[in-house]
Amino acid sequence: MITKILFTLTVIVGVILFFRTRSAEAPQHKASATKKEPSENEKMFRQGAYLFMLFMVLSALAVFIFKIGDDYATVNVHVINTQTGQKLSYKAEQQEIKSNSFKTLEGRTVYVADIERIEIEPVD
Repeated sequence: MITKILFTLTVIVGVILFFRTRSAEAPQHKASATKKEPSENEKMFRQGAYLFMLFMVLSALAVFIFKIGDDYATVNVHVINTQTGQKLSYKAEQQEIKSNSFKTLEGRTVYVADIERIEIEPVD
């Protein structure tokens, strides 16, 4: 996840540096020269690009917030012995559950044996 964010930031910085060097290399016109006004199509295209970038940033923030919320959600973890059918229940955060162990809300680390299985149930 962090590599995706770092890669995106690297691309953004690269584009900014590219346009800065490109504008620095462009010949400077005299101050008396008038600037050409952008056409309506250029204005609409620029506005669309800004709206698209805003939409992408808001979407990324929403996905990030929902992912964080899911990671810190409290769930019931049921450890079931497949041979005896004995069932033990614990409460844990979703992010603390691994394939063979998990950490409870009380701070205990529970290791699951090969003959046991884990069932995860959301807390209502």
